[in-house]
Amino acid sequence: MTSIDPNAVQIKNATIETSDGQKIWKGISLEIKKGVVHGIIGESGSGKSTLGFSLFGMVPKGCHLFYDVFSVLGEDVLSKRLGSRLFLVPQNPNGAFHPFRTIEAQIKDFFKLSGLDSVSYESLFLIWDQLSIPRNHWKEYARTLSGGEKQGILLSLAFLRTPEILVLDEPTTGLDAFSEKIVLETVQNLAKMGMTVVFITHEFRIVESLASQVTIMKQGEVVETISVLNQNLEPKTEYGKQLKEASLLFQ
Repeated sequence: MTSIDPNAVQIKNATIETSDGQKIWKGISLEIKKGVVHGIIGESGSGKSTLGFSLFGMVPKGCHLFYDVFSVLGEDVLSKRLGSRLFLVPQNPNGAFHPFRTIEAQIKDFFKLSGLDSVSYESLFLIWDQLSIPRNHWKEYARTLSGGEKQGILLSLAFLRTPEILVLDEPTTGLDAFSEKIVLETVQNLAKMGMTVVFITHEFRIVESLASQVTIMKQGEVVETISVLNQNLEPKTEYGKQLKEASLLFQ
């Protein structure tokens, strides 16, 4: 009798190198459980955003990925068999939309490419209502919407697509308090649906409120992975403690 793998992601001894031998990752190992919110936190240059893209088999241009094990949903990360089982909301939502096309035209394209032709647009609008996204955005050009509004639209598509893993790269950066609250509530609702959420950020207060486990990265290495208990994150390493203290100073 085969056992069911509890991990959505399993990485052992993964390294990313540039063509001249510079290491972006330095032999990282990491496990992300299924059906949880797993926070990835670190400073700029820590390799955390690279981790998000790597789950899709993507690495920075001119770089190479080496590993002993890199499994995503039971498949080798480079197998090209994961397809719609993953969904990425990038740090800069502007890059996901053509500024001179309407939201309507771009979402219709998304529906066709994602096999959602049978889904009614009313289903999407009901999700927009929950996320406080005005329905009149449907006819507007992407360039007229704020970053927070585009972020919300991408999250609404994740609701419809229901991927097994949702990767969010700094989804609250630059948002006002109201927009941030909506994004975080949406993430919580997606997690309740059984989705695995990889939440990449530099803010401790956010992962404390959302995540059940958090991985701290520094300069291409995993420093530690710790559990969040009662919305309280207590790093064990000196670097983790310093990072939390610095984060609290800038709240």
